[in-house]
Amino acid sequence: MLSYCKKFFFIASNILKCSNGNFGVLSALVAVPVIAAAGLAVDISNARDRQTQAQTLADAAALAAAAKYTSGVTQSEQLSSIASSYLVTGSDVSMRLLRAPYLSADGGSLCIDVASDVGATLMQIVGIRSTAVSVVSCAVIGSTSSNVEIALVLDVSSSMIEEGRFAPMQEAVKSFLAAFPNNGKAKISIVPFSSRISVGMERTDWLKAYGGDPAVPARWTNPLSVHKTATISKWLDGTTNLAKTSSNYYWMGCIEPRADVEMKDSGSVSSASLGDNPPQTKPFVPMDSNDGSGKSFCPPPITPLTSDINYLQGVISNMTSQGSTRLDVGIVGGWYTLSPKWRSAWDGIAPVDYGGNTKKILVFMTDGQMNVKYGPTEADKLDWICYNDRTDSCNDIALDAFLKTCASIKSAGITIYTVSYSPDADTSNLRKCASSSSYALSASTASIKQIYASISKDIVTAMKLRLTK
Repeated sequence: MLSYCKKFFFIASNILKCSNGNFGVLSALVAVPVIAAAGLAVDISNARDRQTQAQTLADAAALAAAAKYTSGVTQSEQLSSIASSYLVTGSDVSMRLLRAPYLSADGGSLCIDVASDVGATLMQIVGIRSTAVSVVSCAVIGSTSSNVEIALVLDVSSSMIEEGRFAPMQEAVKSFLAAFPNNGKAKISIVPFSSRISVGMERTDWLKAYGGDPAVPARWTNPLSVHKTATISKWLDGTTNLAKTSSNYYWMGCIEPRADVEMKDSGSVSSASLGDNPPQTKPFVPMDSNDGSGKSFCPPPITPLTSDINYLQGVISNMTSQGSTRLDVGIVGGWYTLSPKWRSAWDGIAPVDYGGNTKKILVFMTDGQMNVKYGPTEADKLDWICYNDRTDSCNDIALDAFLKTCASIKSAGITIYTVSYSPDADTSNLRKCASSSSYALSASTASIKQIYASISKDIVTAMKLRLTK
């Protein structure tokens, strides 16, 4: 680029030596190469940025395709579909496979070629409309050598759907899941959260009667008794009820945060309510026991660890968005799915002990900040964590709970990624929660898929399915 620009300026300087006095003509002649040189610099910078983006997505796509490769069979159509799913960026950026994934010369790696066209800016004045960039990525084929347990903690508060962030997040997480093979080495849980988490109606034995109310609220088993005009259906577990009206989703199975119950009972929050005690030793209070909690603030149930990637894809497809944002509730819910103390609580795959050959990872995504309900009047919704401080300053109590829980999770040996999914997210505290600054990521609707692809690439690489090019 430097020699190209020097030629432009050499020509320009010689034109300026002309003594015919036609300054306007000279200025016009000089302007063209000068603008073209500046445009070249801008376009080269844009092309480099696009190439970096393409390489990140291509690496993730190569790892995902290599994980699904069957020895001796190229599976051209299937592998092309897997790789192509990583190249949809959620914006107007277009990336494409140049050909189907193919074996390297030594047969030990699966490779993909990716290309993208970067539109020119000022260079269009000299007839250059676009610049093509291309990258190659290859990943070793074969079985991964270590196991992983991953908790995907997903903010499903109402802002996610209202601001158009929900569908891009779903597509990003689906691609994330596709990076892992159905070979039993990757176990993944999904924890949707808003102002509460739901344990579902399969786990009502985790509940205790509280304040004179039954352990299992009547609304959960007979939603029409409260939601008179709702349509009733069930979650994928075949048990948890959903009452859907024209304006909201009323899932059953939500619990009050332990910190909130302790605040109401004793006036403070201790480390015991922020820990990972299983329900057998510390039962939960159902949300309905809190008259001020708002029955609509309940997301779909937690899906505990499973290696059934197809089932997890269905969970993401069937999630809904509603409610406010309690970061502390989401983070501790993710811990519940990874803690070995919960081994006898969850059905299906139980969390293993810390250490050994299994890596434990929690990926926490939110588009907002802590938003407790403090009920300044009796008509407003009230989170019990604000029971003694009915002002917005009680957000600080919940934030303190969030950060203390993050610290405990990291001390247990779990790696935490955080994803700030909007300019409104609490980036500062999410950075404190993450295992390091490099694990605290920011995303938009255009980049969320790339961000989740980079995380899956990190994890799959750590499982020793590695890139070779």
